[in-house]
Amino acid sequence: MTMPADVTKKIATKPRYRQTPEDFMKLWPDAKRSHSPTLILVLCLASCLGPGRVSFALDEAKIHVAGTPNITSFVYHVGKEKGFYREEGIELQPIMAGMLQGIQGLIGGSFDYSQMLGQGGGAILRGAPLKIIMAFDTRPSWFLLGGKNMKSLQDLKGKQLAVSSFGAALDQMTRELLPRFGLEPMRDVVLRAIEPPPNRLAALLSGAIDAAVLTHPETIIARRQGFNELLFFGDHIEFVSAGVVATEKNISQKPDFVRRFIRGALKTFYWIKANEKEVAARLAKATKSSESDGLELYRTGVKLFSQDGTIPRSLQDRMISMQRKVLQIEKEITPENVYDFSFVRAANKELGKGESS
Repeated sequence: MTMPADVTKKIATKPRYRQTPEDFMKLWPDAKRSHSPTLILVLCLASCLGPGRVSFALDEAKIHVAGTPNITSFVYHVGKEKGFYREEGIELQPIMAGMLQGIQGLIGGSFDYSQMLGQGGGAILRGAPLKIIMAFDTRPSWFLLGGKNMKSLQDLKGKQLAVSSFGAALDQMTRELLPRFGLEPMRDVVLRAIEPPPNRLAALLSGAIDAAVLTHPETIIARRQGFNELLFFGDHIEFVSAGVVATEKNISQKPDFVRRFIRGALKTFYWIKANEKEVAARLAKATKSSESDGLELYRTGVKLFSQDGTIPRSLQDRMISMQRKVLQIEKEITPENVYDFSFVRAANKELGKGESS
């Protein structure tokens, strides 16, 4: 008897992990309703051999993630640990890389996905064949920390401010925000590109720069050293910085691979929202901070999350407008050129979650 191609493809000659009959049912949820003799035969074989005797290959997915532990990157790290991606037949490989290098690797095929929506969106606006297919947040969790003698943003005049690589999400947000407080980037405040985030913290602590935009975990460290918080970005700007960026090639040629990846991400996304105590403990451990710090990290981060992995069209328009301004792109660009939330909407419907529109 010849098995269907979609079944034989998933049966590995050199398995990457051991799968139980129960796991099999998760990969083929329609099998219970199917009368296919082949599927019945495979299920019987799995039951007879018992757990650990039948193996199925997982599709490897390499995801470019942030170097600093935070609640958005936990959608990948925790999802991998909890097995949400394996339930979808995916072996997730989170790989840390610089923002620019990660997006270049995504375009070049070294990664299947990237977490970085700011850098990814900028690349799309410049013509890269990518799409943003899921959004974790709607506001940024970045803090501007100044020297011990700095009390307000006006004290930044004539000073050096460390941001991420030029053109990245953080750089875009900083250039958008400073003029709102009467400060012109590169005229009143000298921006310095310093990556990764821990290097910005080190530069601030050593006095190499006067101020820095830091992640929440690094902000906690800087506060303890006497540095002053001058601005929380999330209070003043909407910006989608984390989620899933995919290549148009994968979207068109491997839609099932993309669909299963998004299902795994969404399962983790909703699990994080519903499990404050465990996620806060994990954040505290990952950042080597106290339980109270972990709880602060969780509560600040989760309130910035999107509702269902998508963002409204109005925010899509504002993101494009802001990025065109910062990156000096004159060409008109529509949300359809940048975003494709069809996979998230379909997965939300399948999982009985969300209120996508």
